Amino acid sequence: MLIIDNHKLESLRKHLNCPDLQVYAYAEWGSKNPDHRQLIHAHRDRIVLNSATPLHSSIAHTQGMGILVISPHPVGVDIESTSRITEPAVKRVARPGEYEQAPSAASLWTAKEACFKALRTFKQPSVLSGFSVGSWQKIASQFETFSLLEYSEHHAPSGGAGICFHEQNFSFGFFCVNL
Repeated sequence: MLIIDNHKLESLRKHLNCPDLQVYAYAEWGSKNPDHRQLIHAHRDRIVLNSATPLHSSIAHTQGMGILVISPHPVGVDIESTSRITEPAVKRVARPGEYEQAPSAASLWTAKEACFKALRTFKQPSVLSGFSVGSWQKIASQFETFSLLEYSEHHAPSGGAGICFHEQNFSFGFFCVNL
């Protein structure tokens, strides 16, 4: 399991304004394992289907790691092997000025992926270039926050809250829309 220690989890909950956020990350959920989808979906279903209250979830995986987040709020997550994120790919999904304002290509890619997944509950665009993220703030050496720009276009109640961080060989993006 990738260690998302209590300090990091509390920081995620605080910056996302999502006190009930649950995060699960396991190496065996990585895309190299042929059973990774079945394993991560079974774990999600055990939690979501047994909950007395409605829950939202989001799943992401890359080589060597899979991650699941669960929350009472619309939520999205992304994980990528940082070395696989290329400038040309990120620029293809960025709106004008968005790439230049982001702290890194990896941060922008994972932020957009996480935000896109959280927008399922609202008016989700058909492609990543259909919305913008921004208002970036560096909160620690490897942590940045962001929000969804022009959120009313997507019928979202707010710009939500997002956070990206980079650890080991992975880049993570989390996004939560508080209702």
